[in-house]
Amino acid sequence: MLRLNSSLKPRLRDPLTLLLLVASGCTSPILASGPRFSVPEDLALRIRLDDTLTSTDSQVGDPFSATVVDEGAYRDARVYGHVAQIDESGRIKGHTTMMLEFDRLVMPDGRRASIHAEIVELYDAPSGEKVGVEGAIQSGGRGRTTIEHTAIGAGAAALLGGIFGGGKGAGIGSVVGGVGGLGTTAFKGRQKITLNSGLEMLIRTTPR
Repeated sequence: MLRLNSSLKPRLRDPLTLLLLVASGCTSPILASGPRFSVPEDLALRIRLDDTLTSTDSQVGDPFSATVVDEGAYRDARVYGHVAQIDESGRIKGHTTMMLEFDRLVMPDGRRASIHAEIVELYDAPSGEKVGVEGAIQSGGRGRTTIEHTAIGAGAAALLGGIFGGGKGAGIGSVVGGVGGLGTTAFKGRQKITLNSGLEMLIRTTPR
């Protein structure tokens, strides 16, 4: 409810004064939210994450923000979005993927725009994360260590088969050695995506 100072009461007899007071009271919330504008499609922006996101601790729907670090008209603008999808890898193969959805951009002067964008590139991702199809973030590969451990398991199979000798011995060696290799690979566990606060990425606006 609009409260008026007693000194203003006599002035309420003036219709113009009353109209101006009501108008200012109605429009102040709109002004506080900032005027809206449009961001062109195919606009490339380099942004720096303000939050840390991981495939193990973050949840679908979690919000995040980032700051535009490009020199130019959008420098220091804030980009807001949320985690749209997380798919964990298997323990033996596959990649963990994470999708980020970008919702809006807010300029330093308060102007805001709805945006839709895809990630084009990650810069210096700590665990070898890369950008996959449709801007999805993919965990890094399991690396050479896994291959070597699997090979060790296969080698153990041949060795144990020779020790036990014959057809049955070869079968036993194959099972034991194979399980040894599998166990070493599986011990590496599910792949994890870690996007630390301060990580920079390149995004490009797209049509919805």
